[in-house]
Amino acid sequence: MTSALAPSPTQHLSLGDSPAPARQARHAVQADLEARGLGCADPAIEECAGMTMLIVSELVTNATRHSHGPQEMRIRWDGQQLTLEVDDDTPAAPRIRPPSERGETGGFGMDLIDQLSDSWGTRPRPDHCTGKTVYVCIIFPPLPA
Repeated sequence: MTSALAPSPTQHLSLGDSPAPARQARHAVQADLEARGLGCADPAIEECAGMTMLIVSELVTNATRHSHGPQEMRIRWDGQQLTLEVDDDTPAAPRIRPPSERGETGGFGMDLIDQLSDSWGTRPRPDHCTGKTVYVCIIFPPLPA
């Protein structure tokens, strides 16, 4: 028998004044994964957790590179799905760049997020400030019994 994770209230992490927002975001997500027992030895869960750490790094790094930095990150579980949301102050939506626009300085982030996540997109910020929220959904395998 397998079990789903318990849904939980949304966790809010302020990133606006952080000198290292990607590191702060990774630490918060890692702590959340471990608190949910997702640091276990199950290979499928370990793979999903590793992909999640890469995704959160890309999300926050994109907000750092393409805006005045990330403002807030939210972490939400609905039982099996982890949703990560990052707010920034730029209204332009991220896009997957074609290979001809990728290079030594970047351009791979959203393609990576697209390949590793179950879904992603943008929506208006919940605080109604200028900018957007980029969200990513990751479905974790059920925990082994």
